[in-house]
Amino acid sequence: MKRFNFLVLLAAAVLTLSLCACHIIPKNTPQKQPENIKQYSDMSDHSGEIGMHDDEDGYHIVNRVDFSYDTGYEAKRVDHSYNALDNDSQREMYAQILEGVYCFSDNDGKFDGEYKLRPLLFSGENVSDKDVEAALTALLDDHPEIFWMSTDFESDYVSQDTVGVTLNSYYTAERVVGMMRELDLALIKFFSDFDRGLSEYEREESVYRYIINNCTYDDDVESSDDYGDSHPSIYNLYGVMVDKKAVCEGYSRALDYLCSELGTDTVCICGTADTEDDEDVDASSGLHMWNAVQLDNEWYWVDCTWDDWDEDEDLGDVYYYLNITDEILNADHTVDKTYKELTEDDYSELESYINNFVPSSCTATKYCYYLREGCVLNAPDAGQLGEGFADAANKGRKSLLVVLDTDRYSPDTMVDALFDGDQPYYQAMDLANEKLSGVQLDADADAVYYTDDVRKMLIFEIFYE
Repeated sequence: MKRFNFLVLLAAAVLTLSLCACHIIPKNTPQKQPENIKQYSDMSDHSGEIGMHDDEDGYHIVNRVDFSYDTGYEAKRVDHSYNALDNDSQREMYAQILEGVYCFSDNDGKFDGEYKLRPLLFSGENVSDKDVEAALTALLDDHPEIFWMSTDFESDYVSQDTVGVTLNSYYTAERVVGMMRELDLALIKFFSDFDRGLSEYEREESVYRYIINNCTYDDDVESSDDYGDSHPSIYNLYGVMVDKKAVCEGYSRALDYLCSELGTDTVCICGTADTEDDEDVDASSGLHMWNAVQLDNEWYWVDCTWDDWDEDEDLGDVYYYLNITDEILNADHTVDKTYKELTEDDYSELESYINNFVPSSCTATKYCYYLREGCVLNAPDAGQLGEGFADAANKGRKSLLVVLDTDRYSPDTMVDALFDGDQPYYQAMDLANEKLSGVQLDADADAVYYTDDVRKMLIFEIFYE
C-alpha cells in the first residue's frame, strides 16, 4: 500500500508575481516639462475593428474594441478596484491611464524590452507614486484584456501638484494589434465551444477546468531572474489563451476575464502562499496571485494555479482550491493589505503591487467544490464509499474526494478503519463494480490515498481495469 502526504505535493506549484518598478524624483529636484505630455480626454475609441491609426503627433492609437465572440450569457463587469480607490485624484488617474494605455510611441522605454506609451499629466495636491501605482494596479485588475501594459512607469514632478507619468508597454503597437487578433480568435473558439444553459457555478467550474486542462505552468520562470521580462505573456490573458503557458498572474487574469464575460463577478487577489508544508521541510512563502469569485452574493476564494497539478501527478481532476473559505485559505495563503491600508513608509518597502479591493469575508460553503463533489463519509461504511466510487467512475474521474462529516474520525483514523478487519475499502470497490457497466475499477490495485487534516478529507486515486 502506498501512502503520500498530500500537502507536500502542493510544493510543486511555483508561485510567481510580476514585480513593479516605480521611480519618483523628490520635489526638491530641479524640474523640467516632460516631452510630449498632454492632458486629454474623450479619445476616440474607433471600436469595431482591431487595428490602429496615428494621431497628429505621430502616436499610434490602437483601436479600443470589443472582441467579436458571443458568450450566450450576459457579461458582469464590476470595477471593484476603481470603486475602492481612495480619492478623486486616483480615480482621475485611472481614467487617464485607460485612455493613455492605447497610445503608443516608437521610443524604447527606460526598462529593458519595453516601449513608451504616451506620457500623461496627473494633477492634484500631494500626488505621490503610491497614488499612481494604486490607480495603475486598479486598472489592470478591472481590465485583464489590457494585456500589454507594464507595471513599470517613470514619474517627474512638473510642478508641486502635477506629475508627468510615462507608462510602458511590453510590445509595440503593431505587435499588440497582431496579438489582439490572435486573442480574438482564441476567445471566439473558447466561447463557441462553451455550453449554453449552465448555472453560474457550472460556468465557473468549466472555466476553471479549461484553464487547468489547456494551460501549462511555465516552470522556466525559475531559470533566471529576468525570464519574465523577456516572456511577459506568462503574466496575462494572452499567455493563457494563445501561448497556453503562464504563471499564477496569467491564470488569475484569465479566470477573471472569462468568468466576467460569462456573468460571474470575479477579482484578482495578491498575497503570499506557503510553498512547503512538511515536518522535514521549513515552510517558505512566495509572492502569489489568485482570485475571489462571487456566487449568489457570497464570496469564495479560488486558486486555479494551485489546482494545476504536475503532469506526473494523477490528481488532475481534484479541485482543492475551488470556492474555499477564509479558514481553509488562511492555512497556506496570506492576503496582502490594500493600498488604502499602507502608510507611505510601508509602501516604500513593497516588493510588488498589491490590492485595491479585497472581499470582507469568504465564509460560505454552498459552492465549495470538494463539499459538492465529494463523497461524504461519517463512518467506515463500505456502502457509502462504494456509491462514491461508482459516481466518480461514471463521471470518468481519476480520483475520489472523501469528506469526513464526523468528529469521531480524523483522516488518519478513518484510513486505519477502512483498511482494518474486513477492509471496507476493498468491499466498496466490489460494490461499485456491481453498479457499473461499461467500465470496471481495478479492485486488485494498491490503494493510493492522500490525507488532509485542514479539510478533514481523504483523496483516493481511482484505477480502472
